[in-house]
Formats: sequence, structure tokens, C-alpha cells
Amino acid sequence: MAQVELVLTDTRIWSRGPATHWDGVPSVVLGSNGSLVIGEPLSPHGQVGSAVQFVAAERVALLPRVPETTEALAALFATVLENLGLSAPCERFTIVCPTEWGARRRETVAVAARRFAEDVVFEALAARSVVTDEATLRAGRTVVLEFGALTTTAAVVVRTPEGAHIEGCEFEPDLALDDLGVDPGAAEGLAAVLTRLLDGGRADVVQIFGVTEPAKLSVIDQVARQICGAEPELRPVSGVELLRRPEPRAGYVPDPVRAMPDTEWLQPLRRRAAAHQPKHHTGRYAAAAATGVVVLAAAAVGAVIAFGGSEESTAPTEPAAAPATSAPAATPSPAPAPATTSSAAAAPATHTLGPVTFRVPDGWHVTSPGATSARVDLGPDDGSRLRLTVTQTRVAADAGYARIAADLEAQMQQKPSLGDLRRDVVFAGRSGLSYIERPQGGSTVRWHVLLEHGTQVSIGCQYVAEDDWAVLEPSCEELATSIDVQP
Repeated sequence: MAQVELVLTDTRIWSRGPATHWDGVPSVVLGSNGSLVIGEPLSPHGQVGSAVQFVAAERVALLPRVPETTEALAALFATVLENLGLSAPCERFTIVCPTEWGARRRETVAVAARRFAEDVVFEALAARSVVTDEATLRAGRTVVLEFGALTTTAAVVVRTPEGAHIEGCEFEPDLALDDLGVDPGAAEGLAAVLTRLLDGGRADVVQIFGVTEPAKLSVIDQVARQICGAEPELRPVSGVELLRRPEPRAGYVPDPVRAMPDTEWLQPLRRRAAAHQPKHHTGRYAAAAATGVVVLAAAAVGAVIAFGGSEESTAPTEPAAAPATSAPAATPSPAPAPATTSSAAAAPATHTLGPVTFRVPDGWHVTSPGATSARVDLGPDDGSRLRLTVTQTRVAADAGYARIAADLEAQMQQKPSLGDLRRDVVFAGRSGLSYIERPQGGSTVRWHVLLEHGTQVSIGCQYVAEDDWAVLEPSCEELATSIDVQP
């Protein structure tokens, strides 16, 4: 069964189904045979009214029949499904409704909607507007202004790891959009609403829903600068922008959480060496493990022994959509010399991973240099139990931080080892996402996620003891600073 999203206001309705979308006027009028006709232009002087405006009432004032409000709303939803090419019942209606609506109005709409859907879910317009706008990721507080035909609603919203939270809401029943720029008292009324809402605080972003005229936007901008702060960002929002894309999203493949092996570093070195190395070398590696000094036959073998994972041998190939690299992939590092000789000189200066190029930090070397891999691991030359990881995944051009964060949050609900998702984190001079992974084996991985030119780059910095982060952080930051993503 299909899922349908609707943005419902008193002057417009936007809807999206699995295959198409439709928007129209939520008007209702009596036909010649007494039936209800939906979608006629709203007229203040005729027998055409908005079904949504009558949600708080029991009946719609259409003489002579005066139909019930739920009947008018049901006719509206039937028209939506007809234009979306769907038939009832649907699996779910998700209705984005005016923020000031309480339980009574929502229930009236739900009674009509349940005739067409098994499940009906409501979201406040202000919260959905903030969640779907990536500009609010950088905002501490966002003010959302909703202008109806005769009323104005203002809400202040903050983003939290759980989503958008509405801190406060002010409703002004006598502030009409048409009065802005015409009646000086309208600007004063808007200023009074914002003053009550913010109560001396400030806002970084002001979203304006339902306004497109430059003259009215200019009036709102002047009032917002006066009340919300010196430089609030003004962002007009339309109903179609609040509709999420249907699932699955063509062309977008979420980057999976890059989990580290659960047994990372904690297996005894003797057992790991015996499990992963050719039999004719087993004795030599086991003996080396007993003395605490490991002499490796090749750098690739060293990666398996030092980190205890088999992921390099089955690393995913580079996505077909990824562009060709601008520089040849680095070749495997030569075998490190005995402990008395440094192998730093043999480490490549740069490494290319699909469209991503980065510098190998001083004192580190690549341990998984496969040219077609979507992942590269780096290890320290001194054999410390530390690791740096770079992964890259191509995503659709419109896949922003908000969608990636939502994907991570969904994965975190299924994986207790993941958590502490933070948005708009500045690391190495770049703004992105970050989260923590704590594998079952006991280590910690600090992940930093960047998004540039349609490529999601994840940088993992892994260590065992908490004190090791102070040692690893400079190299992790050096690596992140050098990341260069080609379009």
C-alpha cells in the first residue's frame, strides 16, 4: 500500500505519493446536484470556502445543505488520491499541519483521513520546515513564520539529536498577510509577535512560509533584523519543499556506518598471527609475538597482524558512479625494515581514493592501498595501536547533511555501539557531522563525516586507551585538513 505526504494550510494543499505529486486549493463548494466540488478558486464573496478554515467548526457554511466538516475534508482527500493516481486504502497519511493546531483540530482531520489510510500521522509545520532545511543545521534557533489568509503564526525551533523541538509558539488571529506593506500597523503587529516569542533572545535563521512577494519579504526582513538580531538569515519556504522524497530515493545510496571489527586489537597477537598468515611463516610470527618484536614479510601482512581484521581482504569496490581518479593510486609500501630503521621515508606523500586525494601524515603509512577500494587504512610507523581510516561514497547531488544525519540516526537505533551524533561540528577547519563508535572489542573510533561535490567522505580515528586520543588527534586533524575532493 502507498504512503502519502500532505502539507495542509487554509489556502493550499501540497501532496506527494510514490510516483507523483499534486498541489491545489483546499476549497469546497456545492455542485448543482448537491455534491461537494473541490479545487475551485477561493472567493471571499462567493459560495466557495476553504475546508481547512472550518476545521474548528462542525459544519461548513455552504447553503442550503451545510455539510459536516469531516465530509468536506473527506472529499478533499479523495481528490488528492485521484490526482496522485492512488486508490484507498493507503498505508499511511503523513499530514504536515499548521503549527498552532491543537488536538481537537488534528482529530477532526484524522477522522476524515482514516477513511483513506490505515494510519494517520501529524507533524507541525514549523518542525518539518526546520528539519528539511539544511541551512538550519548551523542555526542555534530558527524562527518560522506561517502566514495564512487572515492569521499569522510564529514559532521558535531548535534542532536536537532527536529532531526539531518547538520552544514556543505565538498565534495572531488578526494579522493578515495582505496588510503587510500596506498597513503600517501590520509591521508593528509582527514586531510585537516576534518580541513575545523570543522574549529578549535572538534567532539565526527566519523561515517564511507562504510569502513570495518581494515587497512583503522586505517588510518582514526589516522587522526580523530589528527583533531577531543584526544579521538573521531570511529564507522563504514553499509547501513543496516540505514534502520528503518518496522511498526508495533513486540515485542515492546511504553510506553505511563504517564499523570496525569487534575484536580489534584485543586478540592475542600469537592467535591472530596463526589465524591469518601462511603456515610456513607461523612459527616465525609466533616467536616474534612472544618477544614483543614483529618482523613482517610485507606491509599488507603487517596490516592484518597489527589490526586483527580481515576487512581489507574483502573491502568493497569503488562505486561505479565514482569518477576516475585524478592521480594513480598509491602502490603498496615496501616491507618495513627492522625496528631500528624508520619506514617513514617509504610512505607515499599522497594517496588517491576515487575522487578523494589526501596526504599521508608524517610517521604513517598506507596499509590497504587497493586502487579500487572505497576504504583506505593507515597505520603508524612505530607500531602503536592506532589507526586512521578514510572511506568515500558517491551520493546524489541533492543528498545533503540532513539526509546523511537521518541515515546515521536510523542506523544508531539498530547498533548500540554507535552514538553521540553531532551536527555542524568544525574539525580541521571543515564543518560536518561527527559520531562515536565503540566496538565490542573495547576500542574507540571518532568518525568525522564531510560532504563535498556529491561525495561523502568519512574519516575514522581509532585508539584503545583514552589517553591515546591526545597522541592521535594531531595526525587525524592533519589527514582531515589535506582531504581534497574532485567534482
